[in-house]
Amino acid sequence: MNIEGKKLLIVGAGLGQLPAISAAKKLGVESIVVYKNPDAAGMNLADKSYVVDIVDIPKVLDVAKLEKINGTMTMQSDVGMPTVGALNDAFGLHGVTREVANRCSNKISMRCCFETADVPQPKFIVVDDIDSAINAVKKLNFPCVFKSPDSSGSRGIVKVSEFKDVGAAFKEARKYTSGAELIVEEFIAGIEVGAQAFSDNGRCDLVLIHDDMISPPPYMIPVGHAFPATLDSEVLKTTALACRRSVEALGIEDGPSNIDIIIGHDGVPRIIEVGARIGATCLPELVLYHTGIDWTESAVLSAIGVSPSLVPSKSSACAAFILESPKNGVFRGATFPDSFKSNPDILEWEITAKMGEIVSVLKKGTDRIGKIIVAGRNTSGAIELANTLRKSFTFDIT
Repeated sequence: MNIEGKKLLIVGAGLGQLPAISAAKKLGVESIVVYKNPDAAGMNLADKSYVVDIVDIPKVLDVAKLEKINGTMTMQSDVGMPTVGALNDAFGLHGVTREVANRCSNKISMRCCFETADVPQPKFIVVDDIDSAINAVKKLNFPCVFKSPDSSGSRGIVKVSEFKDVGAAFKEARKYTSGAELIVEEFIAGIEVGAQAFSDNGRCDLVLIHDDMISPPPYMIPVGHAFPATLDSEVLKTTALACRRSVEALGIEDGPSNIDIIIGHDGVPRIIEVGARIGATCLPELVLYHTGIDWTESAVLSAIGVSPSLVPSKSSACAAFILESPKNGVFRGATFPDSFKSNPDILEWEITAKMGEIVSVLKKGTDRIGKIIVAGRNTSGAIELANTLRKSFTFDIT
């Protein structure tokens, strides 16, 4: 594995990109970041940083050309994926193309792709004004879900159960799209799970399915995950197959994928969304604790053209929850039990909110203010422990 002198351009420098920067440093790969905020956490952590907006593709291409990069990636958000695809196309790098990145970053394109490939998914209708939205709701029936097609971090996703809420849902979803169209989907009642998949040389080699914990409607934000998934063996098989079909249909040939799935009451898995990148909400950390595979390091290696080892060395139960603010206001501090320091089942925890930072109740994925990750003898035990411990934090919000 010859990686000496390799350069990796990481699209973004916020908290979500810090694991990629750290993994590159650990491997001896030079890390270069681009981001519009010069004070972002990753700007000083990376070997080099440029104050460039990640969606300004021409300027990011200029940085890549200047630095003569060997690979590019982004984590935990779809916003930078079109830029990653453009870089891969322009410099012949290893990873998703611009076409694939665009497909994965737009829910309308993704739904149409799945429809063509007969990938199981919810029924959907594309709308562009309130009248077409009302007609879509009448066809799909209640409950249904309004979605911004080009947002990430669960922004602009609203469940609707009555006609009186259609206007507010349309307005909320519209806030998070750069275009005119929204998507309205049928709501699939069932169990929500997820998967982390990895492709190498055109094959989806590994699919790891996990339990998901979701906040209540209307916003339905992922607040936690746990491995291994508590599904029976047959459902696990059909779900893994659906995941592989969705990844292949989108054209993801190398690198990680983050997949959202609903197992309906009929036992059929339906693919909700696929991102051509590592998932958020502690998922790369959980994969490491569950399998022994460093998911972020594997993504870095794949981005610079090196096939990673994807053979699990263990199968341990673990769970994670994000920490959320109880109200809107200014963060003044947090307290937690002294037992945190001596509990061997607590694998990681942190408060990411800074003193004086404005925080809000959970409406989108980026509203998280911390995390806690635990081990357990089984998945249910790990979830129960993590949920109990997250409730033991006391936050001072004014």
